[in-house]
Amino acid sequence: MDNIFKYYATSELSNDAFLCWLFSASKDKYSSYNSVEYNVSQGYLKKFCKYDGKIIVYDNGIVKQEKNIDVLIKGKYDNGEEFILTIENKTFSKQHSDQLKRYKEYINEKYKHIKHRHFIYYKTAIQGNIDEIKNEDYLPFQLYEIYDLLNKYEAGKSTNNILKYYFDFIKEEVELFDKFKIFNINDWDDYAYQGFFYHLSKVLKNENITSIGFDHHDNRDGGKWSIWFLNDKIIKNKYGKDIGFHLNLETSSKNDKNKKWLCRLIIRANGKSNNTKWNKKDIEQFIGKIGERTNNSPGKNIILSILFPINYNESKINYIDLEKKIMAEFERFNEWQNKEGFIKKV
Repeated sequence: MDNIFKYYATSELSNDAFLCWLFSASKDKYSSYNSVEYNVSQGYLKKFCKYDGKIIVYDNGIVKQEKNIDVLIKGKYDNGEEFILTIENKTFSKQHSDQLKRYKEYINEKYKHIKHRHFIYYKTAIQGNIDEIKNEDYLPFQLYEIYDLLNKYEAGKSTNNILKYYFDFIKEEVELFDKFKIFNINDWDDYAYQGFFYHLSKVLKNENITSIGFDHHDNRDGGKWSIWFLNDKIIKNKYGKDIGFHLNLETSSKNDKNKKWLCRLIIRANGKSNNTKWNKKDIEQFIGKIGERTNNSPGKNIILSILFPINYNESKINYIDLEKKIMAEFERFNEWQNKEGFIKKV
């Protein structure tokens, strides 16, 4: 029988319905004869509410589309304190029209009498650029986190086809993104690059980086993927201007007939505000000090130098070799910054 979540219940509304159904299994009466569903439901609630005790969902406390909010859960902890849980559910779409801000403002006003107000950004795929989600105080909970939680509470052992099919669907989605672990880099597709970038963001999250993100960038040659690593280091150049740099790992454009590389690690000058551009004089004293010198025209995010390209004839390189190469150059980049006297931005 076809998996309903893979072939038919593929919309965000279908996912909303699943979450509402799952939270309905959190009641005590299901703890004995629907123990897997009960445990998964309580596991979700504990994770989202950051509470270790039992969580009680009120009768009629599961609400869809209140003020266009996907799912609202109303209830209390076993210590008697009330909570409200707001879930914005996404599949492959992203937040838009300030919806996260609007929903949060509505909840904080209408339910201001409730001390514990939680906001979740739930996504059954991967979104690499999540800074604005965190800035609105939403907890991003994406595909890999969903899979880990379902696995922790043994959702795959459920005898209920709804939960079993959902677990199988999430597992298959994870396997799509995990293809980077199986194939060499020249056989990676969009899923594999996203999976690797997600993996890399976890590896680098404690490496003195203030922001990591990745996304797809459209262009006339079919678009490309890139991941960026930022920090707050700046320096005064010889003209007295603040200057800083960050790293980009980017793929070649999908349909570029002249492409010679699969991906490359580059150093960019941090983009200036108000759409002003870097001038060659702003960075000329740094060009050639690290990596391969470039001759890009001045711009907002001008390329300073290329640390390495992976050429198409390097077909046997796998993600472990690529990660080692990135980490080695990342360390060299940090050493270069320290040598140049970079300071933390105040």
